[in-house]
Amino acid sequence: MERLNNEFVSVCYYKKTEYSKPYILVKDLKDEYNEQTSYTTLIRGIDKAWQFIAQIFNSYELKKDLNFSDINKILDEKFNLKTHYYCAMD
Repeated sequence: MERLNNEFVSVCYYKKTEYSKPYILVKDLKDEYNEQTSYTTLIRGIDKAWQFIAQIFNSYELKKDLNFSDINKILDEKFNLKTHYYCAMD
């Protein structure tokens, strides 16, 4: 597992194993009462998506303002990985 985070969001990349497909898990660190979480449901292009997100996190100017919705927009709109949202408190 690889992890990137700032004060607003945590993004984890779980690589393919013998028993599971690769996916990206995104946790909202701002909303501590609902613990919004999302994960990717498709895998085509997931490595490129992770590289893109890592590149953004490597730039301090971009990293400090990233939030939960920004990461999900990247995954959904740019890479079409169809994220599924849920409230971890439920």
